Amino acid sequence: MRAKSVITLFALALAAGLAQAQQIEKPPPKGWEFVGLPALNFDTDEGIGYGALLEAYNYGNGVRPYRYTIQPTLFFTTKGRRDFVLFFDAPNLLPNGWRLDAFAGREQQLSTPYYGVGNDTRFDEQLELEPNAYYYRYGKTQLRALANLQRKFGRFPARGLFGIGFADVKTDAIPFDSGTTLLAQQLAGAAAPRGKLGYVRAGLVWDTRNKEIAPDHGSYGDLLVQRVDRALGATSSYTRFTAIGRKYWPVKKSRLVLAHRGLVQQTEGNVPVFDMATVQTSYKQHEALGGSHSIRGLPKNRFIGKGVVFLNSDLRWRFTEFELRRKPAYLTMSVFYDVGRVWAESIELNEIGSGVHSGYGTGLRLGLGPSFAVALDVARSPGSKSTQIYIGTGYPF
Repeated sequence: MRAKSVITLFALALAAGLAQAQQIEKPPPKGWEFVGLPALNFDTDEGIGYGALLEAYNYGNGVRPYRYTIQPTLFFTTKGRRDFVLFFDAPNLLPNGWRLDAFAGREQQLSTPYYGVGNDTRFDEQLELEPNAYYYRYGKTQLRALANLQRKFGRFPARGLFGIGFADVKTDAIPFDSGTTLLAQQLAGAAAPRGKLGYVRAGLVWDTRNKEIAPDHGSYGDLLVQRVDRALGATSSYTRFTAIGRKYWPVKKSRLVLAHRGLVQQTEGNVPVFDMATVQTSYKQHEALGGSHSIRGLPKNRFIGKGVVFLNSDLRWRFTEFELRRKPAYLTMSVFYDVGRVWAESIELNEIGSGVHSGYGTGLRLGLGPSFAVALDVARSPGSKSTQIYIGTGYPF
């Protein structure tokens, strides 16, 4: 399935949804649900993606969002991504309110973006001319494993979190041995960065959402501290502090939802370049600034630094619910606007309102069952000449 095929799927679902626009009463899911799809998507930053994914959800006797899910993925892209990963999440499997999630896999990016560190890094498309077609790229391969445990505090909508993780990372300063790159010039003949990450982390999660997948109302917040340390096998030591707040307001009978996310992250210590873009959350880690999970419309990792602040605002309209292949389905349209900036070292409060980068656009979600959604977002940014297109799954927050 190419991007055209995904758009065709959306068109067929739109026609079915408009023909059956009334809201369908959905009974609580039970037992197993399997979603097996070609992992075919498109991301302007990574090219056409292809492979296979399986998302298996066990709902037990009708628990939400699910008892546990297993998600193996084999994924490649035309711009050099090669992933073999397995994700496991169990909100309702362990006794006494414990929640477990875990991730393991090999991730390879033959040409991951790198524009330098800081909020004012420049981009000159002339520097990407042959023979330096990968001037703003470098190669990165990592073996990564992590696990998190969460547990509720009595009757409060709060959970404590404790996690551990390890990664073995190697980089290639000149992908495909093609010309030179910005990273190679900054290294000035030194070896490409390579190292290990061993860490522990702890935090507090506040969750009053009415549901975890596409919530209509409620709040969802993270306060997290991650310590990467030589004593845990890491090549260098540093600490990452992250605060994330998400709020969902129903505008009209849960059909129209205003969603906001604000993130502040500060890292202290000797952070290797291959971990500079990392943004931690209580669920899955992402990268910033730029790309489908931070400032949509900016190229992926266009700006990176030890200090990161950004805000996302979505207006989501679930305009129809219907049945597709005897399963409950829905279509949601959205418009969004994102702003943010980074600091090479420490966040300066007097600079938060200056030098900000922004992106805006529109999106469409096709929900299949209670937990799975196919996503299409189109975004622009004053900081980029090209339109960014993201075709994948789920919601950014």
